[in-house]
Amino acid sequence: MTLWYRQPGTNWLQGMPVGNGMIGAMIFGRVAEERIALNESSFWSGRPHNYDDPEAFKYFEQIRDLVFAEKFQEAERMVNDHFYGKPKAQEAYQPIGDLLLSFGATNFTDYRRELDMQTGIAKVTYRSGDVVFTREAFVSWPDRVLVVRISADRPGRISFSAQFRGPYLESSVAERDRLVMSGAWKGPFSEPPTGMAGLIARTAGRGLEYQAVLTARLEGGRSEAEGSTLRISNADAVTLVVAIATSYVNYNDISADPAARCKKVLDAVADKSFAALRQRHVEDFRGLMSRVQLQLGDASQNEKPTDARLAVVRAGGSDPNLDALAFQFGRYLLASSSREGGQPANLQGIWNEEHLPPWGSKYTLNINVEMNYWPAEVCNLSECHTPLFGLIKDLSETGARTAKAYYNRGGWVVHHNTDLWRGSAPVDAARYGMWPTGGAWLCQHLWEHYAFTRNTNFLKEYYPVMKGCAQFLLELLVEHPKYGWLVTPFSISPEHRYFDRDGNTAALSPGPTIDNALIRELFSNCIEAGKILNVDEDFRARLAATLPKLPPYRINSKGHLMEWIEDWEGGSEGHNTSPNWPIFPGSTITLRGTPELAGAINKWMETRQGRGGWITAWDAAVWARLERGEKVQQWLQALVRSLADNLHNPRNNQSDANFGLTAAVAEALVQSHAGEISLLPALPPAWSEGSVRGLRARGGFEVDMTWRDGRLTEGVVRSIHGGSMKLRYGSTTRDVTLAKGETFRWNGR
Repeated sequence: MTLWYRQPGTNWLQGMPVGNGMIGAMIFGRVAEERIALNESSFWSGRPHNYDDPEAFKYFEQIRDLVFAEKFQEAERMVNDHFYGKPKAQEAYQPIGDLLLSFGATNFTDYRRELDMQTGIAKVTYRSGDVVFTREAFVSWPDRVLVVRISADRPGRISFSAQFRGPYLESSVAERDRLVMSGAWKGPFSEPPTGMAGLIARTAGRGLEYQAVLTARLEGGRSEAEGSTLRISNADAVTLVVAIATSYVNYNDISADPAARCKKVLDAVADKSFAALRQRHVEDFRGLMSRVQLQLGDASQNEKPTDARLAVVRAGGSDPNLDALAFQFGRYLLASSSREGGQPANLQGIWNEEHLPPWGSKYTLNINVEMNYWPAEVCNLSECHTPLFGLIKDLSETGARTAKAYYNRGGWVVHHNTDLWRGSAPVDAARYGMWPTGGAWLCQHLWEHYAFTRNTNFLKEYYPVMKGCAQFLLELLVEHPKYGWLVTPFSISPEHRYFDRDGNTAALSPGPTIDNALIRELFSNCIEAGKILNVDEDFRARLAATLPKLPPYRINSKGHLMEWIEDWEGGSEGHNTSPNWPIFPGSTITLRGTPELAGAINKWMETRQGRGGWITAWDAAVWARLERGEKVQQWLQALVRSLADNLHNPRNNQSDANFGLTAAVAEALVQSHAGEISLLPALPPAWSEGSVRGLRARGGFEVDMTWRDGRLTEGVVRSIHGGSMKLRYGSTTRDVTLAKGETFRWNGR
């Protein structure tokens, strides 16, 4: 479970990411001057802000009436002029800066750098002259620090200088064994608000403060301060311990003291040796990563450098074991970027070097953030889901204001984007932001966590959040004047346009398919949650009475699942595959339960091509739900071939495709969404032999499998809480009831 290379990294997509959900660091492994890029998950542009426009509701009925009259362009202009946030753009995730370590050596041999995903440690070794140097770096979740260890196989040979640099640095001071960098975000950005930069707010003034403190622990040698540089000479080994903190308390409060926070963290580790820090980190990180093991193909391929293996695959070769490595890399990124105490993984996870990153490196809610968390439950990283739940709870608060200001409804709403300040108003433009069901998609994650864990305490805590979102949508739905169905009065199929009856392109529509699917699942999940908790019988009855009044799924003239309420022609192939939502990640369309609808999705999918990025990851998961193993293989191959040398998705440094790839692999191996646990439902032909251990299934089960010649040889299902299930392998099923901790073994016959 290791990525490794024979040369230093020269750019961002060759770096090795480490993190603990709060601190992110990108390690390049350069010999003469190492660069360690630093992030802290709560360091964003801007400051606490209410994006809502209190005048917005004045235009609600006018927009609704224009949409029902099919005056879509006029309605879109009114949305863009009067129904958006103030400002229309949100804030951006920011870099803290870099830690630069200057060693001076330019001649080296026997170079190797590696990222051990099992331990979360990045390591560099090389020979310079007659000395072998070693560096190790990790970010500890138990101790909340970045640790860098520099050693040599000969005494007294470690000499280097260290300094911080950063775009918002206000002071950087070196002491005898310390470096302290302090600063604050200040706006507005100087670049013109055009292109991608136009999607980021131009807030002026001072915002979040931060501090980064490095302490150097020398074994032999000496250290001295020179301005903002710390110089270390002739040491046997050096351990650098770095704490980073901001003034962020919550979306309404930035009054914390980052210096006091750093001091508290460093005081707590002052008596812990490097060995102790490393051991605590490894025990914690391995405790997450070792839960799932996947073996595909030839394990001896791991003896080759990762970039060399990628080159073979890009040239058309096959390396199933690289698929397994990419699967684990997605798990690694989630374990490194999303832990309790930090913010959720954003568009770039936790790693960002730009002050104007693509799309602001925000939380985009019409696919990207949700895709980040698709692997969390099935891939046995349930606790990594926690930061997302905190975000959802915050949005239920800010979104209640937005529901009242824009729609004059109860409950809460959020649209297609949010940021550190939990903006919930529509932003950007109508074709992107006029989408009132972002909260419903987020609430699916609350229910999924319960479905996998059966944690009723969690359900009790978050049921009010689910209910609030359902309450808003229940009040929002209106009767369609032509069809009589209950629909969202104006919305979009995310980031996709269509040609209306007059041949004009439009985005707004009442009741697009994705809205209907999201509302159908949210209402059904709320009904089930209420039954489990024995609450809200009247509310459940209202939801149940509304469900049959929602628009049914329909098939259009091409035999595809309809995307909008009318059989409009799509303006272009959209990025989002929104009409596929009911089959994945939703479950109201299933291969056996609704075969005609699944067939319509299959027919539409045949028109698409795998081209890399998160789009291909979502498509691969859809193919898995359709049980088309050969298509899963084709799409995953396209995705793996598109990855950068460090296995990151290279498209604007976004991490979503990595998480989506991991989820798609899991869906090919085990599914549990249709009331049964299906083993190897969509096994790619290239994975003819292999094994997996530790995947999770809904109902509180854990699954191990081995297979040979494409057939299951043994499936092992463990019950975590006790319960009944239906097992499926191909056309064979078996009903099983297990006590808590009990195991059932099956060969599929």
